[in-house]
Amino acid sequence: MTSDVKRPIDFNRITANVDAADYERLFPAERYISKEWLAREYEVLWSRVWQWACREEEIPNPGDFYEYRIGDQSVLVVRGNEGHIHAYHNSCMHRGTRLAEGGTPFGGPGSFRTRSPFGGPGSLQKNKHLFKGKIQCVFHGWAWDLEGQIAHMPGAKDFAPACIRREEVALRKVQVDTWAGFVFINLDPDAGPLHEYLDPVPQRLAKFEIGQMRILRHYTTILPCNWKYGVDQFQEGYHVWATHVMDMNEVGAVSTGPGGRRVGEMTKGPPPADIVGAMTEYEQLGRHTNFWEPDWELGTGLPKGVKLRDLGNDPRSWVHQAIETMVLQGRAAQYELDYFDGLEALPLDMEGPHFMALNRRDACAAKGIDLSALTDEELYGFPCEHRIFPNMLGPVAGNSFGLFRSRPNGNDPDSCIWDMYFMFRYAEGEAPERDVLYIPDWRNPPPGRITPSFMQDWRTTPLFQAGMHQRSFPGHRFNRQEQNIIHTHKLLDRIIGK
Repeated sequence: MTSDVKRPIDFNRITANVDAADYERLFPAERYISKEWLAREYEVLWSRVWQWACREEEIPNPGDFYEYRIGDQSVLVVRGNEGHIHAYHNSCMHRGTRLAEGGTPFGGPGSFRTRSPFGGPGSLQKNKHLFKGKIQCVFHGWAWDLEGQIAHMPGAKDFAPACIRREEVALRKVQVDTWAGFVFINLDPDAGPLHEYLDPVPQRLAKFEIGQMRILRHYTTILPCNWKYGVDQFQEGYHVWATHVMDMNEVGAVSTGPGGRRVGEMTKGPPPADIVGAMTEYEQLGRHTNFWEPDWELGTGLPKGVKLRDLGNDPRSWVHQAIETMVLQGRAAQYELDYFDGLEALPLDMEGPHFMALNRRDACAAKGIDLSALTDEELYGFPCEHRIFPNMLGPVAGNSFGLFRSRPNGNDPDSCIWDMYFMFRYAEGEAPERDVLYIPDWRNPPPGRITPSFMQDWRTTPLFQAGMHQRSFPGHRFNRQEQNIIHTHKLLDRIIGK
């Protein structure tokens, strides 16, 4: 690895383009398997870039916190007494002890109102009520208020006064800001503004009103691959034919059945790979990327060009199964299925995709959710899937957002912390019961949590990562359908070096 770039990088100014010569280049496997490369990522990427930590709704009340981890760094995102959001380095100013931990081995939510300091939500015991609403260190009992100021210091008289000045022992702040309900942190105190860094993604997604969405499910697991591969596979459509349509991992071809993203594509035998892969368009947006499928009807869960009356002997059951599958996949809300089940009659002469658009609009309208700003092309499938550099991405469609985050797992380049969020819009004042789950073994998730379509992707991860270690492998070669991955590597060229 060599570097001829100057430090530090201004992440609000950095951009990259994909050029014709990039398709002739081999990108080294080192970037996916090298501990030295990972160490450089921690040093010059993760220490300076804006990164999504949590949703505001995960810390709704004063005293609630979310522990966000990246490498060996831990940040506490805290809701203050006035409702403001603060972020602090998770370290006691006495001896450095970690102040609190979230509810999973990799961080998560908790509360200083009702918790023991470690392991997420808990109960107060005995004299712990004295520290309710305080950020307390369990080692020697130092405590801070939610604004990060020292509130309790046992034995203060035994310290040198110059060593315990209030400004010296206040919790160290981390840059924090929000967009559309997402809370971002930046470990670089000199980083530029978040809204500038995100440009132009917020403007492009404004019509979807993501800030009004609420989390239905949040699953976390460890995948046996580098964090970049966790992002790579959701930036391209090239793998769809082999992984999802042909189901080469032999998981179960849910993608081509009712409710699948490629429903009907196997009715006349396997479709040509070149046709499936060419359905997706790509663009690079300076720091970020986007891809989409122009043919919106492919992602509605019902076969294109087929009227409801032609969906077999029982069209109602066929459509019910399709929507039910999409609910399980996190692509449709339960209230959409409930609305469909309440219909007295179906417009049997309407083609399936157009009925799905109508049902989504009407089901949302019944909840007071207005989708009139969205075209039918923006209601289902992949109308857009932005990758916010470096590791936040997922498709927004209609009333839904399937969101993914991939982080390095400690000092291991061969694994990553993988988060999946499924979010929907709901009626005003209504919020779903949130399903939050840490899955210790990705191969054996609890029944009904991880759908076959995701398992189709996940089964490739250990094969990919193992192949990177093969000494004969000369490097990655990418085609046009993988250009957004090239864009990631071009940014890494500038940040870390070639």
